[in-house]
Amino acid sequence: MRFRALLIVPALCAAVLHLGAQDDPCLPKAPDRAPQDRLVFQLAPLLNESEQERLDRKLTRFAQETSNRILVLVVDTLCGYPESDYAFAIGEAWGIGAKGFDNGVVVLIKPTGPPGQRKVFIATGYGLEGAIPDLTCKRIVDNELIPRFKQGEYYAGLDKATDVLMGLAKGEFDHTSYDSRKVPWPVFVVLALVILVIVLSLRSGVNRYARTNDVDFWTALWLMNQAGRRHSGRWGGFTGGSGGWGGGGFGGFGGGSFGGGGAGGSW
Repeated sequence: MRFRALLIVPALCAAVLHLGAQDDPCLPKAPDRAPQDRLVFQLAPLLNESEQERLDRKLTRFAQETSNRILVLVVDTLCGYPESDYAFAIGEAWGIGAKGFDNGVVVLIKPTGPPGQRKVFIATGYGLEGAIPDLTCKRIVDNELIPRFKQGEYYAGLDKATDVLMGLAKGEFDHTSYDSRKVPWPVFVVLALVILVIVLSLRSGVNRYARTNDVDFWTALWLMNQAGRRHSGRWGGFTGGSGGWGGGGFGGFGGGSFGGGGAGGSW
């Protein structure tokens, strides 16, 4: 009985959060039109009519050919929510993705506010997290969207970013090949410094452990590794998602399981 109660509690929490998403006046209501008719929605001015139609045609054609859904939503406020939570909530409440596949992507843009407060976030459904990991989402934001958005080239940024997302979702190329492109040299410098700090910290810790326990360096390293594995075994079952509301969907979408995958940025 106690085990059954533990299973019921998360389900009740998800239901409550889903109802909260449905009733939240800040979240735009899901449109009545089927997803193959429209996938670009602007609640704040960003693209002109011609640009919106071109992007819409590209995304709806992609949805019809592959069943993957890429939604572009432009809003003028996040109502105090982090951009990630807002994007996950839209993905869940609107049911972005095909039923049973959860192969949806939400590209959320808030172009209002002073420099540094304009937000963009790419959220991926469970079904596409393997094809489009968080790091790749971040690269798309940093390489394709932010530089063009800073120049006011919003359509060009979205056109290029959605090209990359479509290619990844279709498997035309994998995320490792994309991640290896356009990596600026400062990134390598930062990574090298981080690795150096970790190595130095590890060496210092191992030496301290060796002196305390009167063993040599390699024995100390092995013992610390074994202790770390035991700790991982105790806590490895703990999992968690990042802010989102559960379930949802409306005519034609039917997907909508977003577990926290994605990344964003500001300009």
